[in-house]
Amino acid sequence: MLPKVVSALNREETRLTGKKPDDAIKQKVVDAKISTSYSRPVGLKEKKLDSSKNATYLFAAGELEGGKRRATDPIWSLKVFNIEKALVNEREPVLYYLKDGPKRGFVREELQIVPPKTQLPPQGIR
Repeated sequence: MLPKVVSALNREETRLTGKKPDDAIKQKVVDAKISTSYSRPVGLKEKKLDSSKNATYLFAAGELEGGKRRATDPIWSLKVFNIEKALVNEREPVLYYLKDGPKRGFVREELQIVPPKTQLPPQGIR
């Protein structure tokens, strides 16, 4: 039964590519429509954050402790990082990479800019 279902699905045109999976598999490159619509400017139209800014980043789920998240766990990184570079692709949000930070990219909403001359709490409190 399952092979018949898969075969039938592979013969139907998908909205994302506008092609049947049977035909798309045979091609090296398949262009896809944008699956996410953004309510803000993205890509080349998006205003980039200055690379001289300092920022903290939003922790991914379980990133800090490596397990389940508790209500008392911080949601923003405890250390402040410099924005090292920004990667701009057309029709995609700008990705920011942090110097000496995680090796993943962050979108604007995942960064919290720390104003210059901000006095941070002592290391033992953070």
